[in-house]
Amino acid sequence: MLSAGTLPTGHWIGNTLRLMLVDEQFAVTLQGGRGSVSHALNQVLWEDTPSQNNIGRFAVRSCELVSRKIRPGDMLILGWAAANADPQVQPPAQGVGAGNRAHLSFGHGDHGCPYPAPELAEVVARTAVEVLLDRLPDIELAVKPEELLWLPSFWVRRLAALPVTFTPTMTSH
Repeated sequence: MLSAGTLPTGHWIGNTLRLMLVDEQFAVTLQGGRGSVSHALNQVLWEDTPSQNNIGRFAVRSCELVSRKIRPGDMLILGWAAANADPQVQPPAQGVGAGNRAHLSFGHGDHGCPYPAPELAEVVARTAVEVLLDRLPDIELAVKPEELLWLPSFWVRRLAALPVTFTPTMTSH
């Protein structure tokens, strides 16, 4: 479980930092203290989840989904990013729905990440972003946002690189 969660957690951190660097409203809310890092991470899971799809589930009985017939044994792809983008369930980015954690980025039920994996991933991601904001307050994107390259993948959403600039500081240990 540890190895299965490492890359998605790293991509979650990267996607959060990218959003912070390219979306001024997101950055101001996060850096200005009006929104918590936990709310920012939650927003990224709704809008830019690193775990896009999961394959390998098979229908156990016949059913119909959006006028599509599904037969027993049909392989299904769970589209977490697509489910999170459903306007009937997605909360507004800021405001009332900001604390809504009903996204499917960790799956759900029998096919969800086992406890306490989601909580541990959030602790790691939150700590990484909080430390970065504390130690590199002037971090900026080193390229134009449209120059960022997303790696092609059916499974995950991640950048090839996130080039940044910042003023180095001395830290004491």
